[in-house]
Amino acid sequence: MENKLLWVDNLKVLGILAVILGHIASPFGGFIFSWHMPLFFMIAGFFIKFNISLIDFIIKDFKRIMIPYFIFVFIGLSMEAFKRIALHRDGLDYINELKGVFIWMDMSSLINSYAFVLWFLPALFFARVTLFVIDKYIRKLFIQFVIVGILFGISFLLNLPLAIDNAFNSILFVFIGSIFFRFYQESTFLYILPFLLIGLYFVVSIPTLDMASKNYNNILINIIWAISIIYFFILAFKKLHYTNKLLSMWAGNTMLLFIIHPYTNNIAHITVERLHFGDWYLKFFISLVLLQILLFIKLKFKNKGIFKYV
Repeated sequence: MENKLLWVDNLKVLGILAVILGHIASPFGGFIFSWHMPLFFMIAGFFIKFNISLIDFIIKDFKRIMIPYFIFVFIGLSMEAFKRIALHRDGLDYINELKGVFIWMDMSSLINSYAFVLWFLPALFFARVTLFVIDKYIRKLFIQFVIVGILFGISFLLNLPLAIDNAFNSILFVFIGSIFFRFYQESTFLYILPFLLIGLYFVVSIPTLDMASKNYNNILINIIWAISIIYFFILAFKKLHYTNKLLSMWAGNTMLLFIIHPYTNNIAHITVERLHFGDWYLKFFISLVLLQILLFIKLKFKNKGIFKYV
């Protein structure tokens, strides 16, 4: 891989490590949640190809994003149902769960199972498709920005099926990622962002953010804060130019790791609780080891079974 793209790989690995750590109830949770989902949506904007037809784009993204959603949402529901039966707990309301899977697709509808993280996929799919349509038919960048801003604002007022309100909420970060990657990678003006980050920290501390629920501490500050942190990491990784086989393996499988980490985090949590030893750091380590084993298994059975979809 060319050096100029190594920073993207490192950024992906940082993002997935942050997601795993953030869902283990570590003391860094508040800080991680303030930027980790904007990071993934921005990365998703880096490589959008606008030079293909809308139909081709939709088909390609549906295969890459929505097929894994449907596969793993049913795996998540099945695992949750099995766990409840094994532990003699109340069963799932399957009608309500299926409405969540096919109609709402947001975290509040998927929260009852291991599929809760999958809200990210339909939100990402519809955000990318919407941005593609905007770029296809609106040529002026300023007007694109205005439309994206309007959709972002509307997202706080509506609760739409197919996680479309989440898509509108995330489209701002996808758009920023796309614009940055295409036009502003080398802009020296953006070097002001890390200094702005320091100023924000001393004035407002760490702003809380939960993109899944569209809960922003302060919308403007949250946006500036998240983008400033992400750009700080970009600058650091661009200077680093470091990679190895394990980093490349993790960077190339971020979707699988994102989808599976609730399972490994839960196993890690149960293990630590049974041992009566350790804390979040041991849970984090165990989850990482389990995920690495999974990646070795995928490497052995590449393009077979469910691995060909993630």
